[in-house]
Formats: sequence, structure tokens, C-alpha cells
Amino acid sequence: MEKRELSNILSKIFLPLGFKKKGYYWVLNDENITKMINLQKSQFAESFYINYGYILKNIPLDGMMHVHYRLSSPGVKERNRIKELLDLGNEIPNELRTNELTGKISEEIVYNMNNINSEVDLLNELQRRPNLNNIPLVVKNYFNL
Repeated sequence: MEKRELSNILSKIFLPLGFKKKGYYWVLNDENITKMINLQKSQFAESFYINYGYILKNIPLDGMMHVHYRLSSPGVKERNRIKELLDLGNEIPNELRTNELTGKISEEIVYNMNNINSEVDLLNELQRRPNLNNIPLVVKNYFNL
């Protein structure tokens, strides 16, 4: 599989949901937030990362996103499988890779994107977190966290 084919998997999932593709970014602008997905190549191998998150339109942006995530899993076995699927240098058959990635992207990213549609939704998600260590101070101040 090549990067272009991985990009096509993301396009098939996100374009029907209203996202616009800009290079290796998929963006959906809502009234107060922007939803974003980014395909990032690893510097060390033919591996990729799928980053996703939100930009709050009412506060300055110092980076790619205010609140960001990476396609992964808290479980070691599943996290390792996601890494394998996103390593295009291995010999996983394209159909199997496509099917598994589509499922994992739908379970995590599409689910998250469908449930966060406003600043209130994002605030509620942040309040459920055990810590806010990776949330920029400007976001914490904006939400009085």
C-alpha cells in the first residue's frame, strides 16, 4: 500500500461526512469549531500517524489544533495492531489493511467527530479527562478549567 491509497481510505470515510480535503488534511468547519484529520508520515519508517482534533475559532491558535488526538488504543495489543496497519512497509494484504483501518477509524475518529459538534461538547469531553496535561493554557483559560 502507498500513502496515496491510505489517503484514499480517509477520503472515502470523511468526504461523505462533509469534510473537505486539503493536501493530507480533512477539514470540517462548523460555527464555533473546526474538526480536522491529518495524515502524518513518520520520520523513521514507512509508517504513518492519523492525528485528529479540534480548533476553537474564538481563541488564537498556536499549533495545528487546540485539542488533538492520535488514532491509537489504550490496550497494548490493539495499539500495536494499529501501528502495524499504519506501517506501509509490512506485508499486510491491502484489502485486510483497508478493512481493519476503516473499522478502527470509524470506531474512534468518526465516533469522536460525531459526538463533538460544539464548544459545549468539547468542554464536556475535556471535563471527563483524568488530566489536561496536553491541553494548551489558552484553551484551559477559555473554558475556565
